Amino acid sequence: MRITAIIGGAILAGIAGSALCCELPQLAIIPAKKDLAGKEAEVRTEARAYFAAMQAYTACIQADLAAAGGESAHALVKRSLILRNNAAVAEANFMMKLFTDNVGPVTPAEAPR
Repeated sequence: MRITAIIGGAILAGIAGSALCCELPQLAIIPAKKDLAGKEAEVRTEARAYFAAMQAYTACIQADLAAAGGESAHALVKRSLILRNNAAVAEANFMMKLFTDNVGPVTPAEAPR
């Protein structure tokens, strides 16, 4: 029993360690509408980079989940990766709303794919 727990723990640690390779991008700075004058292009560029990095981050997490066995992955690993993915999506959705409210509509080049 003890050897099984040790081996299982080592496998989980290896899988969890690979998930740490996914690097969460820094938030884009989106100023309030009243503070935006003259900064629109810079904010759009920074937001575009953030959304692209966030897409790469969630793709990395999803790849880790697939590598861990997907639906048949250990429940703890699966839950951890799904929670990280969902938190990233919630953050990106919040940032998109903040961007839209303060900067304006997203152009096709800025839209997440």
